[in-house]
Amino acid sequence: MDTIKKTAQIGLIVLLVLIVTILHYSSDHGALGAHISHREFYFIPILLSSLWFGLKHGLATSFAISLIYAPQVLVHSETPSNLWPVVFQIMVFNLVAIMVGFLVERSKRQQERMFVAEKSAALGRAATAVGHEMKDLLNALKSIASKTARPEGGALNQEFEKELLRLEQLVDIFSSFKTTGPLQLFSHDLNDIIRERVKHHRAVAGKNGVSFTTDLDAEGCPSRVDIETIRRVIDRIIQNALEVSVPGKAIHIHSTRKGDRCEVTIADEGPGIKPEHLPQIFKPFFTTKENGDGLALSSSQKLLRDMGGDIQVASEYGKGAIFTISVPREYSEGLLR
Repeated sequence: MDTIKKTAQIGLIVLLVLIVTILHYSSDHGALGAHISHREFYFIPILLSSLWFGLKHGLATSFAISLIYAPQVLVHSETPSNLWPVVFQIMVFNLVAIMVGFLVERSKRQQERMFVAEKSAALGRAATAVGHEMKDLLNALKSIASKTARPEGGALNQEFEKELLRLEQLVDIFSSFKTTGPLQLFSHDLNDIIRERVKHHRAVAGKNGVSFTTDLDAEGCPSRVDIETIRRVIDRIIQNALEVSVPGKAIHIHSTRKGDRCEVTIADEGPGIKPEHLPQIFKPFFTTKENGDGLALSSSQKLLRDMGGDIQVASEYGKGAIFTISVPREYSEGLLR
């Protein structure tokens, strides 16, 4: 349906340009009033193209109309002085396209941000309710497991504990969507947190034949963060990197000061992310994993934004992925540390 609508809109724009052009070129070259009318009619397809398709297509339409409009006026011009009005008119065509296209695209971005915010708030409310119920269920299952565990059921007990741990992680992810008040942010050196989390994951990485390389800012990265939150986010990114890394590969972690931010990049040497998946990677419930829930990255983004930070991803398919975490730097007596 959208394709049909878009085709009809393009067809209407082309038809309007064609009609105005026929009138423009069939009029007597001395009929100044007719040419002025035709010039004004050209604004209709320019405006429609900008409103329907945005800046890029609106500008393309105005440029095409400029090429169509100019020759008829210039060829039949009796004096060279008519060149400047034509140049000015072409500038006006393109300026209108730029202004309208820019305003339309800005409005679309604002609507998208509002939609994301509304969806995040709705997800937060749903996650709060579901997380509360799941937490009660988890506690009940743990209680039952502690009472019914038997020495002879070692393998079964381990499998059950593994599933309980997975459920606990899912509850933790759901809880991170809960809307809370302002976070209590304190000064922490990101380098210390990175060293701690790398040490925590080194044993699992070693079993998988994966190594870590770190390149941390020599002057440290004192930042305003909630330490448990930033630990949780770094853990999730490292875990994702470990899941996609094969033996012999490495995970590279780098920290640096950048203006009023501190940045941490976590790069893996895995298969990378397909280009069509990149725009959706932080959307709730989007996942390419067979047993994934699609919530870890979206909740990490929300947690960081609650702290005034953010997370971005870059990837060349087949050459790994790079996640960049940014958080506000620490201020000390009005100066950045």
